[in-house]
Amino acid sequence: MMTNDIFHTLGAYVKHYAVDLAPGSETDFADSLGGSWYISPTQHAVEFLTLAPLYMGFATYFGYRAFNKNTPAYRLLTSTEKLPPRPLLETLCLVLLIVSLSTTVVHKAVTGTLMFLMQPCHVSAGLLILVMSWPNHKYPIIPRVLFNIYLHTLWGAILALIWPDLRDHDMFGEIFNFFMEHILVLALPFYLVLTRRYVVIPLSLDMALFSFFLYAAYHSPVLHISSLLSGFNLNYALVPPALTFLIASGPWYRGIMYMSALLLMFITRYGLVENFLLLVQGIQIMVQKKKKSA
Repeated sequence: MMTNDIFHTLGAYVKHYAVDLAPGSETDFADSLGGSWYISPTQHAVEFLTLAPLYMGFATYFGYRAFNKNTPAYRLLTSTEKLPPRPLLETLCLVLLIVSLSTTVVHKAVTGTLMFLMQPCHVSAGLLILVMSWPNHKYPIIPRVLFNIYLHTLWGAILALIWPDLRDHDMFGEIFNFFMEHILVLALPFYLVLTRRYVVIPLSLDMALFSFFLYAAYHSPVLHISSLLSGFNLNYALVPPALTFLIASGPWYRGIMYMSALLLMFITRYGLVENFLLLVQGIQIMVQKKKKSA
């Protein structure tokens, strides 16, 4: 009985501080912006109190394991080796990404949905802009860590391109810019690797788990709280995307999304990115052999 009272109090607390959301039975899947009580206030409270500390704690733990000063990764990330000059194509790509993200900002401002700039793909665009424009001589470990985290999260752009959520993209040029932004945030990291200006640390389980738990901690508590306070369905914190299998899972859909994110982190970095690096390395070796034999 006491446990039920505690759960009821937690749910009432969440409902008091959250915006006035519609009952879950009134969820409108034609709308990608607003949320509802698709997940009960009590479940929101329990998930927040259990998952948010877990994600932040593990992110801190695996971050320390991945980047403490005794690791080869730390020495690589802090190396002072002189980098090749920035090619013109990289500058053009940076300008194009800035234009695309700026266009997104304008669209969100006009529609009153600036909070959706917190979506992971928009954050990824901003992160890439930061990495590409960072001064080489100032704290190089910061853009290098961010870039290596990003190499684990490319799956987000892939899913957005496979299942684009365009339900509320009604403004002129908004759909075109959606695809341009997501193609850029997916393709640019591979091009940046080719320039040899960006450090890629070897495969690391600690790095992969740090990347996942950092991503999860961004979702809960940051996006979770922001969604409840605003009523916006940021990264589907309140209502699942309009995909049949997630809707069918009911209020437990977020567990499926978290587990899928963990799996996709490994597929992206250990499969897609690593095979690309091996391919580039193989091509470079072939070119060198041809030069020697010429």
